[in-house]
Amino acid sequence: MRNKSKMKRMRAGQTIVAERERVESESERMQARKKAHRRQTTSILVVALMLLILGLAFYLGMKELAIGPATNVENVTESYQVKAEIVDEDRRGQISSRVQTYIADLEQDLQALGLTVKKVTLPTGMIRALYVDIEGQEAYYKVDIDRSAAVTAEDIERMTRYLAEKDLHPEYVDVRIEGKAYYK
Repeated sequence: MRNKSKMKRMRAGQTIVAERERVESESERMQARKKAHRRQTTSILVVALMLLILGLAFYLGMKELAIGPATNVENVTESYQVKAEIVDEDRRGQISSRVQTYIADLEQDLQALGLTVKKVTLPTGMIRALYVDIEGQEAYYKVDIDRSAAVTAEDIERMTRYLAEKDLHPEYVDVRIEGKAYYK
């Protein structure tokens, strides 16, 4: 009976050797597919791991650049005391640490460029704007705390030279937009 059942499965004109070769070749193809799938999965995992390592290295490198090798940002800001008068027109009584840090950075950057900040005003109803009075100048400067203090200081210094060269005496100079300055 067994032979008859095997015989029924085989097609007409097919030999036992041909059937055996077909089964072996299907088995080899399945194994080859499994190996290819494993290689692909391994490749994806290796690339993902490399990206994770590179991302972590980049993050730590950027953190190191932002903070510096052995300095603490809070200590730098606290060690520098703002010398300019700060006027809060809203009279809220509290100036955020972000604004204080920006004022300190701006004052230091302007000092490095040879300018002295006389007064900084926090105008009524304006959250991100400051009015900066420079010693020896009639005009005050409108600045935005979202811009870099160093770039803003360079813009102020550039406008100070421009106004002196052209002998202009505006009421204020607006340097809140990068690459542009307006005066009135």
